[in-house]
Amino acid sequence: ISKACWHVTYTPDHVCALKGTSVDLSCSYTHPANRTVRKSVWFIKQKAGGEPVDVREDEKYQGRVQDTQNSQNNCSLRITNLRETDAQTYRFRFYTDGCDYTGEPGVALSVTDLKVTVSVWTDQDMELSCNTTCTLSNNPTYIWYRYKNGQKLKTTNDNYIVLDSTSLHDEGSYSCRAYESECRSPPVYSPKNTRAVVHPSGNIMEGDLVTLSCSSDSDPPVHNYSWFKQRESTDTLLTTSQNYSISNINTNHSGLHYCTAHNQLGRQNSKPVHMNV
Repeated sequence: ISKACWHVTYTPDHVCALKGTSVDLSCSYTHPANRTVRKSVWFIKQKAGGEPVDVREDEKYQGRVQDTQNSQNNCSLRITNLRETDAQTYRFRFYTDGCDYTGEPGVALSVTDLKVTVSVWTDQDMELSCNTTCTLSNNPTYIWYRYKNGQKLKTTNDNYIVLDSTSLHDEGSYSCRAYESECRSPPVYSPKNTRAVVHPSGNIMEGDLVTLSCSSDSDPPVHNYSWFKQRESTDTLLTTSQNYSISNINTNHSGLHYCTAHNQLGRQNSKPVHMNV
Protein backbone atom coordinates (compact mmCIF):
# COMPACT_ATOMS: atom_id res chain seq x y z
CA ILE A 1 0.00 0.00 0.00
CA SER A 2 1.44 3.38 -0.98
CA LYS A 3 2.42 5.70 1.84
CA ALA A 4 0.70 8.46 -0.12
CA CYS A 5 -2.57 6.96 1.07
CA TRP A 6 -1.64 7.75 4.67
CA HIS A 7 -1.60 11.42 5.49
CA VAL A 8 -2.39 14.00 8.19
CA THR A 9 -2.73 17.71 7.38
CA TYR A 10 -2.69 20.27 10.19
CA THR A 11 -4.60 23.49 9.51
CA PRO A 12 -2.79 25.59 10.48
CA ASP A 13 0.48 24.04 11.59
CA HIS A 14 1.30 26.97 13.93
CA VAL A 15 -1.18 28.45 16.41
CA CYS A 16 -0.71 31.37 18.80
CA ALA A 17 -3.23 31.88 21.61
CA LEU A 18 -3.57 33.91 24.81
CA LYS A 19 -2.96 32.42 28.22
CA GLY A 20 -6.26 31.62 29.91
CA THR A 21 -8.24 31.30 26.68
CA SER A 22 -9.31 28.25 24.65
CA VAL A 23 -7.86 27.00 21.40
CA ASP A 24 -8.85 24.42 18.78
CA LEU A 25 -6.11 22.42 17.07
CA SER A 26 -7.42 21.00 13.80
CA CYS A 27 -6.35 18.48 11.21
CA SER A 28 -7.67 16.11 8.57
CA TYR A 29 -6.40 12.65 7.69
CA THR A 30 -6.59 10.03 4.95
CA HIS A 31 -5.98 6.29 4.87
CA PRO A 32 -6.51 3.42 2.45
CA ALA A 33 -10.17 2.67 1.81
CA ASN A 34 -9.78 -0.90 3.02
CA ARG A 35 -8.76 0.24 6.51
CA THR A 36 -11.07 1.07 9.41
CA VAL A 37 -10.00 3.54 12.10
CA ARG A 38 -10.34 1.97 15.54
CA LYS A 39 -9.13 4.88 17.69
CA SER A 40 -7.13 8.08 17.58
CA VAL A 41 -5.07 10.16 20.02
CA TRP A 42 -3.48 13.58 20.31
CA PHE A 43 -0.15 13.50 22.09
CA ILE A 44 2.93 15.55 22.97
CA LYS A 45 5.09 12.81 24.48
CA GLN A 46 5.64 9.08 24.19
CA LYS A 47 6.30 6.23 26.57
CA ALA A 48 9.65 4.45 26.65
CA GLY A 49 8.49 2.02 23.98
CA GLY A 50 7.35 4.78 21.66
CA GLU A 51 3.63 4.52 22.40
CA PRO A 52 1.97 7.98 22.55
CA VAL A 53 0.56 9.31 25.82
CA ASP A 54 -2.95 10.61 25.08
CA VAL A 55 -3.17 14.22 26.33
CA ARG A 56 -6.67 13.41 27.61
CA GLU A 57 -5.01 11.05 30.08
CA ASP A 58 -2.27 13.49 31.10
CA GLU A 59 -2.98 14.86 34.59
CA LYS A 60 -1.70 18.31 33.58
CA TYR A 61 -4.57 18.51 31.10
CA GLN A 62 -7.28 16.99 33.28
CA GLY A 63 -10.60 18.73 32.69
CA ARG A 64 -9.08 21.03 30.06
CA VAL A 65 -8.97 18.95 26.87
CA GLN A 66 -11.70 17.62 24.63
CA ASP A 67 -11.65 15.73 21.35
CA THR A 68 -14.08 17.76 19.25
CA GLN A 69 -13.92 15.71 16.03
CA ASN A 70 -17.26 16.27 14.32
CA SER A 71 -16.97 14.32 11.10
CA GLN A 72 -15.12 11.38 9.62
CA ASN A 73 -11.50 12.07 8.62
CA ASN A 74 -11.45 15.34 10.58
CA CYS A 75 -9.57 15.68 13.86
CA SER A 76 -9.77 18.47 16.40
CA LEU A 77 -8.53 18.99 19.94
CA ARG A 78 -9.83 21.77 22.18
CA ILE A 79 -7.68 22.97 25.08
CA THR A 80 -9.25 25.35 27.58
CA ASN A 81 -7.76 27.65 30.23
CA LEU A 82 -4.44 27.70 28.40
CA ARG A 83 -1.24 27.70 30.44
CA GLU A 84 2.25 28.67 29.35
CA THR A 85 3.30 25.02 29.81
CA ASP A 86 0.76 24.05 27.12
CA ALA A 87 3.12 25.53 24.51
CA GLN A 88 4.11 22.26 22.83
CA THR A 89 4.02 20.47 19.49
CA TYR A 90 0.86 18.34 19.28
CA ARG A 91 0.68 15.31 17.01
CA PHE A 92 -2.27 13.22 15.90
CA ARG A 93 -2.07 9.44 15.54
CA PHE A 94 -4.82 7.15 14.32
CA TYR A 95 -5.00 3.38 14.59
CA THR A 96 -6.53 1.07 12.00
CA ASP A 97 -6.89 -2.68 11.89
CA GLY A 98 -3.27 -3.70 11.56
CA CYS A 99 -1.57 -0.32 11.13
CA ASP A 100 -1.22 3.05 12.79
CA TYR A 101 -0.02 6.39 11.47
CA THR A 102 1.32 9.60 13.07
CA GLY A 103 1.08 12.91 11.27
CA GLU A 104 4.35 14.84 11.26
CA PRO A 105 5.55 17.41 12.08
CA GLY A 106 2.44 18.23 14.13
CA VAL A 107 0.92 21.57 15.09
CA ALA A 108 3.06 23.95 17.16
CA LEU A 109 1.11 25.80 19.84
CA SER A 110 2.51 29.03 21.31
CA VAL A 111 0.93 30.57 24.42
CA THR A 112 1.43 34.25 25.15
CA ASP A 113 0.29 36.91 27.55
CA LEU A 114 -0.09 40.64 26.88
CA LYS A 115 2.42 43.38 27.64
CA VAL A 116 2.04 47.11 27.12
CA THR A 117 5.05 49.07 25.87
CA VAL A 118 5.53 52.73 24.98
CA SER A 119 6.33 52.43 21.28
CA VAL A 120 6.35 56.12 20.28
CA TRP A 121 6.83 59.12 22.55
CA THR A 122 7.03 62.79 21.59
CA ASP A 123 6.18 66.09 23.25
CA GLN A 124 2.82 66.02 21.50
CA ASP A 125 1.59 62.47 21.86
CA MET A 126 2.39 58.94 22.96
CA GLU A 127 1.63 55.57 21.41
CA LEU A 128 1.08 52.51 23.58
CA SER A 129 1.32 49.05 22.01
CA CYS A 130 -0.27 45.85 23.29
CA ASN A 131 2.35 43.24 22.49
CA THR A 132 2.48 39.46 22.39
CA THR A 133 5.39 37.07 21.94
CA CYS A 134 3.72 35.54 18.86
CA THR A 135 1.14 36.67 16.31
CA LEU A 136 -2.32 35.79 17.61
CA SER A 137 -4.17 33.50 15.25
CA ASN A 138 -7.62 35.06 15.79
CA ASN A 139 -6.73 38.73 15.10
CA PRO A 140 -8.51 40.02 18.21
CA THR A 141 -10.06 43.38 18.96
CA TYR A 142 -8.28 45.20 21.80
CA ILE A 143 -9.78 47.11 24.71
CA TRP A 144 -7.70 49.75 26.50
CA TYR A 145 -8.18 50.79 30.14
CA ARG A 146 -7.03 53.75 32.20
CA TYR A 147 -6.91 52.98 35.90
CA LYS A 148 -6.90 56.44 37.46
CA ASN A 149 -10.67 56.30 37.49
CA GLY A 150 -11.26 52.82 36.09
CA GLN A 151 -12.50 54.10 32.76
CA LYS A 152 -12.38 52.16 29.50
CA LEU A 153 -10.46 54.27 27.02
CA LYS A 154 -11.15 52.74 23.64
CA THR A 155 -11.99 49.60 21.71
CA THR A 156 -9.84 49.19 18.62
CA ASN A 157 -9.02 46.61 15.98
CA ASP A 158 -5.39 47.65 16.25
CA ASN A 159 -2.99 46.65 19.00
CA TYR A 160 -2.03 50.26 19.74
CA ILE A 161 -3.58 53.45 21.05
CA VAL A 162 -2.42 57.06 20.71
CA LEU A 163 -2.83 59.42 23.67
CA ASP A 164 -2.84 63.16 23.05
CA SER A 165 -0.71 65.67 24.90
CA THR A 166 -3.42 66.48 27.47
CA SER A 167 -3.23 62.90 28.72
CA LEU A 168 0.54 62.74 29.00
CA HIS A 169 0.75 64.77 32.19
CA ASP A 170 -2.07 62.94 33.96
CA GLU A 171 -1.09 60.37 36.53
CA GLY A 172 -2.57 56.96 35.98
CA SER A 173 -1.92 53.50 34.64
CA TYR A 174 -2.88 51.79 31.42
CA SER A 175 -3.51 48.20 30.38
CA CYS A 176 -4.94 46.32 27.42
CA ARG A 177 -7.19 43.31 27.03
CA ALA A 178 -8.10 41.18 24.05
CA TYR A 179 -11.85 41.26 23.37
CA GLU A 180 -13.74 38.13 24.50
CA SER A 181 -10.77 37.21 26.68
CA GLU A 182 -10.10 37.62 30.38
CA CYS A 183 -6.38 37.96 29.67
CA ARG A 184 -5.37 41.49 30.61
CA SER A 185 -1.86 42.91 30.50
CA PRO A 186 -0.12 44.06 33.66
CA PRO A 187 -0.58 47.83 33.87
CA VAL A 188 2.03 50.35 32.88
CA TYR A 189 1.98 53.39 35.11
CA SER A 190 3.45 56.78 35.92
CA PRO A 191 5.81 57.13 38.90
CA LYS A 192 4.38 56.45 42.34
CA ASN A 193 5.76 56.12 45.88
CA THR A 194 8.42 58.70 45.01
CA ARG A 195 10.60 59.24 48.07
CA ALA A 196 13.43 61.59 49.00
CA VAL A 197 16.06 60.55 51.56
CA VAL A 198 18.95 62.47 53.16
CA HIS A 199 22.24 60.65 53.90
CA PRO A 200 23.41 60.79 56.60
CA SER A 201 20.24 61.25 58.61
CA GLY A 202 20.22 63.18 61.85
CA ASN A 203 22.37 66.18 62.68
CA ILE A 204 24.34 67.70 59.80
CA MET A 205 27.42 69.77 60.57
CA GLU A 206 29.11 72.35 58.36
CA GLY A 207 31.77 70.72 56.20
CA ASP A 208 29.96 67.36 56.05
CA LEU A 209 29.37 65.44 52.82
CA VAL A 210 25.61 65.00 52.33
CA THR A 211 23.83 63.01 49.61
CA LEU A 212 20.16 63.34 48.69
CA SER A 213 18.74 60.18 47.09
CA CYS A 214 15.49 59.75 45.18
CA SER A 215 13.60 56.51 44.56
CA SER A 216 10.35 55.73 42.76
CA ASP A 217 8.26 52.86 41.41
CA SER A 218 7.17 53.04 37.77
CA ASP A 219 6.73 51.00 34.60
CA PRO A 220 8.29 51.96 32.22
CA PRO A 221 11.22 52.78 34.51
CA VAL A 222 11.94 56.36 35.50
CA HIS A 223 14.03 57.98 32.78
CA ASN A 224 14.66 61.30 34.50
CA TYR A 225 15.05 62.45 38.10
CA SER A 226 15.32 66.08 39.21
CA TRP A 227 16.14 67.68 42.56
CA PHE A 228 14.73 71.02 43.70
CA LYS A 229 15.10 73.35 46.64
CA GLN A 230 11.89 75.04 47.71
CA ARG A 231 11.81 78.83 47.51
CA GLU A 232 9.09 81.35 48.30
CA SER A 233 8.81 82.32 44.65
CA THR A 234 10.25 79.79 42.18
CA ASP A 235 11.83 76.53 43.30
CA THR A 236 15.49 76.13 42.34
CA LEU A 237 16.55 73.21 40.15
CA LEU A 238 19.65 71.63 41.70
CA THR A 239 20.39 68.67 39.41
CA THR A 240 18.80 66.32 36.89
CA SER A 241 20.09 63.09 38.40
CA GLN A 242 18.78 60.55 40.89
CA ASN A 243 21.31 61.52 43.57
CA TYR A 244 22.55 64.96 44.59
CA SER A 245 25.74 65.21 46.63
CA ILE A 246 26.88 68.31 48.50
CA SER A 247 30.47 68.39 49.69
CA ASN A 248 31.63 70.82 52.35
CA ILE A 249 28.03 71.70 53.22
CA ASN A 250 27.18 75.02 54.92
CA THR A 251 24.15 76.80 56.37
CA ASN A 252 23.13 78.15 52.95
CA HIS A 253 22.11 74.61 52.03
CA SER A 254 19.52 74.41 54.81
CA GLY A 255 15.87 74.20 53.77
CA LEU A 256 13.28 71.95 52.14
CA HIS A 257 14.33 69.75 49.23
CA TYR A 258 12.28 67.41 47.04
CA CYS A 259 12.77 65.28 43.96
CA THR A 260 10.68 64.60 40.86
CA ALA A 261 10.53 61.25 39.06
CA HIS A 262 9.48 61.31 35.42
CA ASN A 263 8.68 58.60 32.85
CA GLN A 264 6.75 58.59 29.57
CA LEU A 265 3.39 58.35 31.36
CA GLY A 266 3.79 61.20 33.83
CA ARG A 267 5.68 62.52 36.84
CA GLN A 268 5.44 62.63 40.61
CA ASN A 269 7.06 64.82 43.26
CA SER A 270 8.29 63.41 46.53
CA LYS A 271 7.34 64.89 49.86
CA PRO A 272 9.95 67.51 50.78
CA VAL A 273 12.67 66.64 53.27
CA HIS A 274 14.14 69.22 55.61
CA MET A 275 17.89 69.63 55.78
CA ASN A 276 19.11 71.64 58.76
CA VAL A 277 22.81 72.51 58.86
